[in-house]
Amino acid sequence: MNANTTAERDDLFTHIHKGLRLGLFDITVRAGRTDWADPAQVTELGEHWHGMLTLLRAHNDHEDQHILRLLDPHDPVATEPTEDQHRDLDDLLDDLAERFEVVLAGPDAAAGLGLYRDLARFVAAYLTHMHDEETRVMRRIWDCCTDEEIAGTRQRFMADMSPQVQALSTEYMLPALDRSTRKALVAGLADAPPAVLAAVLVIAGRVLAPADLAELTAAVPVPA
Repeated sequence: MNANTTAERDDLFTHIHKGLRLGLFDITVRAGRTDWADPAQVTELGEHWHGMLTLLRAHNDHEDQHILRLLDPHDPVATEPTEDQHRDLDDLLDDLAERFEVVLAGPDAAAGLGLYRDLARFVAAYLTHMHDEETRVMRRIWDCCTDEEIAGTRQRFMADMSPQVQALSTEYMLPALDRSTRKALVAGLADAPPAVLAAVLVIAGRVLAPADLAELTAAVPVPA
């Protein structure tokens, strides 16, 4: 068992969950303020929703296929509530996605308000789920697994990400993270291919305030 404190160990949930919270809050606010008689606003909402839907589905798959599997040899019972939650949330998400397509295809103020409320209800359920993963499941992984096992899992789910999901994850994570964590994330790309770092900086230029972007750029690793 690794003797490092949990504060020093890799957290597989919190950073991406911060990004998901930002994305879920943003899409909920957008849905609430959308003028359903304005085609441009409806189209914009649909574009943001489809990106968020792609990210949510990919994230749940990565947890089911990689992160939760860390506990299979140690404490498989610990993940049973989480997997039950995933099934329930997947059903809610499928229903919500169907509602979105119907309302986007035939925008109507009353239907839009109902969609907004259903979206907010889904977000409420998802927030509780993420809290459980961060505070219970991750703690159990730290109790049972070595840093090497955790690092291997991170490598596997990162390799399993499509370029689209990688870009969406970065887009939501960068503005959701605190400054020191954001800088550490970019500094950790020292061994990544230059194209990966360049893509992250392009996204940063789009989603960060100028002062935050300047600070992040200063943390970019310099090639040896």
